Amino acid sequence: MNIKRIVMAGGVLATAGAIGFVMQHGESAQARYAVAPVADISGTPSDPLEVTGIELTSAVAGKTSKITSNVDAKNMDAKVAPEETKEEPAIRTAALDDVALPSMEEPAQPELQSLCNIEMAAEAAAAAMVDVSLKANCYPNERVTFHHNGMMFTHATDAAGNLDLSIPALSENAVIIVAFANGEGALANTKVPSLEFYDRMVVQSKAKSQLHINAFEFGADYRDEGHVNADSKRSVSDAANGVGGFVTALGNYEQGEALVAEVYTFPTGTSKTMGDVHVSVDANVTVANCGLRIEAQTLEVSRAGKMKVQDLTLPIPSCDAVGDFLVLGNLIQDLKVARN
Repeated sequence: MNIKRIVMAGGVLATAGAIGFVMQHGESAQARYAVAPVADISGTPSDPLEVTGIELTSAVAGKTSKITSNVDAKNMDAKVAPEETKEEPAIRTAALDDVALPSMEEPAQPELQSLCNIEMAAEAAAAAMVDVSLKANCYPNERVTFHHNGMMFTHATDAAGNLDLSIPALSENAVIIVAFANGEGALANTKVPSLEFYDRMVVQSKAKSQLHINAFEFGADYRDEGHVNADSKRSVSDAANGVGGFVTALGNYEQGEALVAEVYTFPTGTSKTMGDVHVSVDANVTVANCGLRIEAQTLEVSRAGKMKVQDLTLPIPSCDAVGDFLVLGNLIQDLKVARN
């Protein structure tokens, strides 16, 4: 394998300290990733979406919660006509012996309602996952951003305004928030007690950064059975049965300036195999990110313990290196799996 080591003095910043870099080229990189060409989605970064006006209508785990509209009918700057001070003239009718008819009152106007009925439900699932169901019938094919315990990713509803996802929980009291571009959104929560049996590592950034997690379980090398990434056949059931870990890819790359995340889950508390698990983060060099300085973040949750957060700034090589990739070998701490 043709490997070129890159020494970067002060080029990469991370709270973990020094990060090991290996740059791999040409056929080896192509064989390893074998992904479709990535469209250039560079542009002016968008600010994080701000969720406002959230009203949690049910605190029971797994129940549907909804949000009211940002528009508050009671506080709108509507112009109110001044009160009339003149007395209303009586209406005289000769046929009724000059009896005055009662004055006519204008019917009350209904209050302004929410622009859309957004509903969201969350339910704990196997391997400390959370099954999320979003229903927003007036937001078909609409961009939406998910927020969960520091993790953010961008997705889109379908033609009916619905979206179903399975999200790795990062806290036992899992709170999931969604926000549309106009500030409307929803919130749901559920308890995930099984998180105490799992370790999780997250890398998140913009889609053009092309960052990916690779785990090498118990001495595995590239393409071995124990090499686990987003393209592996590993699933939730493997982790639930203590066989090994799996990677969940979150986010829709087709959304411009999309936020994406990859999450590696390992069943530390129930693993049938003991030993070390090495985890690395790789950066593909593409036409969308070559020559740029990208920003990313890693999140690590150890068996429902305190989360470890690291911010990363990484200079990507020039466009002459398109097709190669960088390996950040020491960014995420290796797992030590021992018999319980």
